[in-house]
Amino acid sequence: MSTAVTSADAAPQSDASSGQPRPGQSGRGQSGRGRPGAMDAAKAPVGSGAISVVGLVLALLLTAAGLVAIRDALVRSGLLAGQLWTEQTLRALDGLSAAGWMVPVGAALILLGLWLLLTVLRPRRRTAISVTSSTGVFLRLRDVAWLAERAAEQVDGVLVARARATRRAVTVRVRSTGSSAVTEGVRSAVSGRLSALDQIPTVKVHLEKGAR
Repeated sequence: MSTAVTSADAAPQSDASSGQPRPGQSGRGQSGRGRPGAMDAAKAPVGSGAISVVGLVLALLLTAAGLVAIRDALVRSGLLAGQLWTEQTLRALDGLSAAGWMVPVGAALILLGLWLLLTVLRPRRRTAISVTSSTGVFLRLRDVAWLAERAAEQVDGVLVARARATRRAVTVRVRSTGSSAVTEGVRSAVSGRLSALDQIPTVKVHLEKGAR
């Protein structure tokens, strides 16, 4: 005996085949701004900051302290001849009285501590520029400079182009056999190539005339 399929039974199959979420589903996995379940935009890449230098210096100091401790342990065990460096240092510091040189040294140590504190708390410098998108796309500064160079080299009269980029400005140095009109052509070409960025940096062009 055959049974008829009602429209209510067919509706879920139609939804599944079309890829649309059924009523009550969250639609997780869809991407795009304003849609449920959309991925959050990626954060802007940042550099390591000055804290990496501080960490390197501290690591070297701790390594040196460890070597001194190992050396004194070998001396104490009789495997190495010599005086204990740590013991000599403690004897030199024992009974030390106040002296004039302690004031500038103490002030320098305070300033060093404040600098270390500010270095740790300071936000790290951004190393990329965001591209207009809804998913968080960024271009590194060296890639921005590369795009500027390629755009400048396509301008008539340009022989060689070199670019340097920051988050606020792109400086393009051009060697050309053409006239000063090349400057505006390079500026227009570079600005057009970087138009996909959220904030287009200021384009500066330096023209140098030269032969092939």
